[in-house]
Amino acid sequence: MSKFNQRNSNKTENRSGYEAYIMDDRDHLVTAVLTTMFGEPMYYGSTDSEIVELAVKFAKTDPDFLARLTVYARREMNMRSVSHVLASVIAREAAEYTRVVLRNIIIRPDDITEIMSCYLAMYGKPFPNAMKREIASVIQKFNEYDLAKYNGGKKSLKLRDVLRITHPVPKDAETEVMFKKLLEGTLEVPYTWETELSAKGNKKEVWNELIVSGKVGYMALLRNLRNIVKCEANVDDVLRIISDPERVKKSRQLPFRFYSAYRTLYANGLMTDEIKNALENALESSIDNMEKIPGRTLIAIDVSGSMDYYVSGNSGVTCRDIASLLGAMASRICEDSVICRFDYSNAKWGTFGEKGYCIEQYGKYDSIIDIADRSFNGGGTDLSLPMKYALEEDPTRKRHPFDRIIYFSDNECNNCFNGQNKPVQGMADKYRKQYNKNFWVHAVDLRGYGTQQFIGKRFNLIAGWSESVLPFIMLAERGISTLSDAIAKYDI
Repeated sequence: MSKFNQRNSNKTENRSGYEAYIMDDRDHLVTAVLTTMFGEPMYYGSTDSEIVELAVKFAKTDPDFLARLTVYARREMNMRSVSHVLASVIAREAAEYTRVVLRNIIIRPDDITEIMSCYLAMYGKPFPNAMKREIASVIQKFNEYDLAKYNGGKKSLKLRDVLRITHPVPKDAETEVMFKKLLEGTLEVPYTWETELSAKGNKKEVWNELIVSGKVGYMALLRNLRNIVKCEANVDDVLRIISDPERVKKSRQLPFRFYSAYRTLYANGLMTDEIKNALENALESSIDNMEKIPGRTLIAIDVSGSMDYYVSGNSGVTCRDIASLLGAMASRICEDSVICRFDYSNAKWGTFGEKGYCIEQYGKYDSIIDIADRSFNGGGTDLSLPMKYALEEDPTRKRHPFDRIIYFSDNECNNCFNGQNKPVQGMADKYRKQYNKNFWVHAVDLRGYGTQQFIGKRFNLIAGWSESVLPFIMLAERGISTLSDAIAKYDI
């Protein structure tokens, strides 16, 4: 039987000055790592320093867990930059895990240059011998096209610098020739969408040629969908690729990438039913094989002001968008669900007037994108409001009570409808006493600030921006696994 968060009296204040519970170090590190665009600002302040501090601590006390978290973040949650940071800490503080971590997280050649650049920024020279040995080995798995594509351009550290630093012994004659070309700058110019557009321009015939060539990756097609549609290229072939279930799974795209493409095209007046259907099918395919969640589920989507904050300076996606999209995806695998969007109950600022929340119910044929698109921006954050609705929903008990609530939030409660500065745990206890003793609370933390509003039995803490978090709802309820437990056992 897995161990879940046990009830304790460890009270603290969150970043809003509101009473909350202390999150243990392992959960704090997990939630912070799986919800960060490292180096980017956050509404309530960056978690970067906390991630590094905790990583150093775990490198000394539990390096095995840190290594598995690093690989899990890169492989399962597609968190790239933070995996480079953690790998740098491991190379510095837990050398014995350097090899297995680098072997698992170096997927592209530029992972190498990013990791080494990260280490330089954090610790300076020299590079640890274990890091140099593994990089000298792993760089040999790439071919000439790979090295040419990610050679470094105008960046300060290039792949040829990597060779000079690590001194790899070529595994064969072909690799020796390739390394010689890399050092001399004579690698063949790769055929990529970047080089072709740079040479020939962003034109219909250029994109058609690129699409037919099959050399444009899934991510590139998705992120360039606006350009492809605008220049009237062969969109049908692109949509077939984007909506293909196997390609979706192999692409390792976070769900919000599809939603971002939809929003961009819609904002530019380029959206069509065919494009929307392709993006919808891509999202649907990512949850097609997920186990259905039985019973009644209340899905609580935080649309407060702090959630209206971009995940990175180069993104048009906010935490609110991620919450709405994951909430919509969750609703599709629930047997019976109600969506509660909430901010707080101040009529002056609240989007929903005095109640502070709005309730929506959808059928199995409602579009994920349409459900997510109902989102809007509110004011403060009152995590008690969904529980208030649950408690007041049906005083006569004519309806079956909720079996669970799933929060999608940054967990930064800063207002409370009853004016009391207390965590929301008491309302969950009250619901169990009055309606359903087996009621579960699942909190999907989207920012990793390090505090929580719930503790004790039948509370499950999850973190991340991927649909991969959703299976942990039923796994936890069955006592099989929590996210932290799964990471601790992750095969590296």
